[in-house]
Amino acid sequence: PAVLQQKKLISGTVTDTKGEPIIGANVVIKGTTTGTITDIDGHFDFEVPNNATLQISYIGYQISEVEINDKTSFIERRFNGT
Repeated sequence: PAVLQQKKLISGTVTDTKGEPIIGANVVIKGTTTGTITDIDGHFDFEVPNNATLQISYIGYQISEVEINDKTSFIERRFNGT
């Protein structure tokens, strides 16, 4: 039988280096197609397995990775344009 992974709700805000929200950025669990997109304020939330790594991407920007570990929320301000 498969071992069930514990999940938790993670929320965050994706901004550029100037603090402006990134609308419609893709936020997915690394190695999967499970994810969501950011809203008009750059905010997102969804359930992820404990210790997941999120990949944040948007056209014209470098992909950013965030290790969740014990976090339940964060602001990703390292999202830089290419």
